[in-house]
Amino acid sequence: MTKKVIVIGATSGIGHSIARTYIKRGYKVGVAGRREERLEELRNEFPEAAVVSMQIDVTTEDFTEMLKQLVEKMGGADLVVYSSGYGVENMKLDEQTSVREINVNVSGFVKCVGFFFNYWCDNHLRGHFVVMSSVAGIRALGVTPGYSSTKHFQAFYLESLRQLAVMRGADICFTSIKPGFVDTDFIAGRNYPLTQPREKSVEHIIKAIDARRKNCVIYGKWKWIAILMKSIPAPLWRAIGKLTIVQSDRPRL
Repeated sequence: MTKKVIVIGATSGIGHSIARTYIKRGYKVGVAGRREERLEELRNEFPEAAVVSMQIDVTTEDFTEMLKQLVEKMGGADLVVYSSGYGVENMKLDEQTSVREINVNVSGFVKCVGFFFNYWCDNHLRGHFVVMSSVAGIRALGVTPGYSSTKHFQAFYLESLRQLAVMRGADICFTSIKPGFVDTDFIAGRNYPLTQPREKSVEHIIKAIDARRKNCVIYGKWKWIAILMKSIPAPLWRAIGKLTIVQSDRPRL
């Protein structure tokens, strides 16, 4: 039976590359995102593949209804990847920036995972939900308070759902992927340290998904950085902020 995969946020970056990987594998792939022209590019690139596309904005009121329609067009869903995300440096605590980070990284995410959790539970199906989180969610970051907090929320929420799945007798796997800096449009034009090639990062992401990992930092030196971030005492972590050189309003991890 052909596996059915849905990628939310498939019009750019990591989500776009993940969608292309599953299409090449011969899976039936549902691609969703805000930019119709990028969805059309995927359809044109793989004219013989089983690609179902739908223009979706995770921040709109009809997001859940659009997910329902996409699943109906797909004929089901075995694996869902939530790759939509938004974040910028926000040291001045711009309200609109913070609200948009919450709308995309929290509200949209909660609606998406909630819809598929109940879809799999109610229909007694085996499911796998993956969120593209970030190493920024491992430890609170002063330069990106909204982004850092929302990414931490995603991992914590999935941990709650793992227990809820047991309580409801559901066969659902939840995976939180935490990349570092990846060479995508998200950080285009910025000279960030330890930036990882997108395709290599996606290769590691796909392996983690295949292995049904619960949490996975992508990859190499970022795994050691994540361990270091966790181990630094709180007073020292706060003091590190004095050494941080930032430029406001640009994308981060």
